[in-house]
Amino acid sequence: MNTLVLATEEQEAEVSLKFYNRAYLHLQDPAELKAWLPQADLVIDLLLHEQPERLAQYNQQGKREKLTVFFNANNVNMTEFASAYVPLNFHLAGFIGEPIINREVLEVATLREDSQRSIDKAFVFLASLYQLVNVKK
Repeated sequence: MNTLVLATEEQEAEVSLKFYNRAYLHLQDPAELKAWLPQADLVIDLLLHEQPERLAQYNQQGKREKLTVFFNANNVNMTEFASAYVPLNFHLAGFIGEPIINREVLEVATLREDSQRSIDKAFVFLASLYQLVNVKK
């Protein structure tokens, strides 16, 4: 599974501790996404909550239903967050809770109910546990 992590150096350090046995490409500059996104199956974009306009890029350049994007959804109403970019042709899921990544079971919220299978596949690849949580969408 081709995986991109868009994060600061500090955030990437947390990702590398959690998913140490998985290969991924770390990007710090969102401009680099253009070159790598068409091949990506999974994106962990920990900067997306600050730059929601990137949802349009995922819609246009991503693999459509074959792309799953995780982001920091703490204090974010996912429906409002994505409203200017719907319908989304990819699976959007949010990490909930603190710390975001570095814990045994990650809490995940989805925008669409039909995203659960793609989230399952992502977590099988990441060799990690998660639980779906209901948040105010």
